[in-house]
Amino acid sequence: MAASAAAQVDYTFNNNNVIPFSLNPALVGNANAMRFGLNYRMQWPALDNHYTTTRISYDQNFYKQMASAGLSFTRDNEANVFKKNEIAAVYSHNIRLEDEYFIRLGLQMALNLNYFDASGLTFDDSYAGEGKPELKTNDEVTEAHCNYVDFSFGAAFVWENKLTVGGSVYHIGQPNNGFDDKEASKVGRRYVFHVNYMQDLEARSGLWGRRDMSSTYLFGSAAFQQQAVEVASSEDDKRIYRLASLNIGCMTNPVIFGVADKYDFTSSLGNLNVLSFMIGGNYKGLQGYYIFDLYTSKKDNGSWSHEFAVVYVIPPKHYRYACPIVYW
Repeated sequence: MAASAAAQVDYTFNNNNVIPFSLNPALVGNANAMRFGLNYRMQWPALDNHYTTTRISYDQNFYKQMASAGLSFTRDNEANVFKKNEIAAVYSHNIRLEDEYFIRLGLQMALNLNYFDASGLTFDDSYAGEGKPELKTNDEVTEAHCNYVDFSFGAAFVWENKLTVGGSVYHIGQPNNGFDDKEASKVGRRYVFHVNYMQDLEARSGLWGRRDMSSTYLFGSAAFQQQAVEVASSEDDKRIYRLASLNIGCMTNPVIFGVADKYDFTSSLGNLNVLSFMIGGNYKGLQGYYIFDLYTSKKDNGSWSHEFAVVYVIPPKHYRYACPIVYW
């Protein structure tokens, strides 16, 4: 029982290498190939009403046009009560500064179709008698559906097969997403800053070295995300969510593995620290990954999560097989 409550609006994935444009629209098409991805995440599996998120995506680079484009569909089921569907189209324009160096600018437009299902809520006898709170049933909620269009923008500097530094802002227009009163709740802007580094472990040959990555390399990345969520209709009443992550790993064909440390600075809910372990493999254009999250700072509700990802890459004709693009 609480006077007010709020939660971070955006779904989260750990395995951003399958869908890096979920972190920054500018990274759509960064595999330099035609890529199809499937992500599935199950959080707090010990609960009957655990959270599940599923996303399918496609993206591709168009060399002659110096552009990339992608599509995605995401189904986010929060405890069988809030059911969110996002259909997104992403476009990125690539600007070549000089050989191996690029600026990428990306824009995403998303249609969100959200549904509130009060049948997933249960109340016991503790709510009987004096002091019983006012609880609205599904019939009393005037808008069980909430639909809106959303825009996001991102930019990144890319040193090919070496370094990526970028930032993005999601929900630029802060659309209304309330069910009972649409204007009582807004989607807060999510700000993202990220850096990714890759170090090839095989010697480069020739005068200028080869342009593509070998099948053995180290990688590391760091990211920081912040999103404000309104607790009530007042602009002064907000909760700020901040999430930082540091990730390292290694690719040695055909196995890829990594570890990540993620920290949630949301002090009002208690700071959360999560260790993530990733193992994966690839065969030609097919890649598969598994991630296990271990909540080291909290032990309630089965404090772990499972995440699976599958990606299939169809490389351009001048590549036999594309190496995995890691954004772990």
